[in-house]
Amino acid sequence: MKPVEWRPQARRDAADTAWWFTRQAGVDLGLRFFDAVDAALSRLSRFHASGSMRQAHVAPDLPAPLRFLLVPGFERHLVYYLDLPDRILVVRIWNSARGLDALMTDPAEPSP
Repeated sequence: MKPVEWRPQARRDAADTAWWFTRQAGVDLGLRFFDAVDAALSRLSRFHASGSMRQAHVAPDLPAPLRFLLVPGFERHLVYYLDLPDRILVVRIWNSARGLDALMTDPAEPSP
């Protein structure tokens, strides 16, 4: 198993999404989203190479290929991560409806 580390933007993504679900349908749905993200990260910790590299071209300069995994039960939401030698680095929690143009843009953070 590899430890999982979150970039600050990924934490903000998860919190913002859970808050959106909470406002739309109540606290239970927001909490269910957090549980689903946790389940996805637990699976990544054990099976770190299981995510797709299909969109790695979006960020070719990263230290490892960009991978993604679906958040179970919230399939429009993806966990984008890097499988580094010593850890899993969660880069974003992303709604696929937003497209890929802004996926790697966050001027407040340095590259991983």
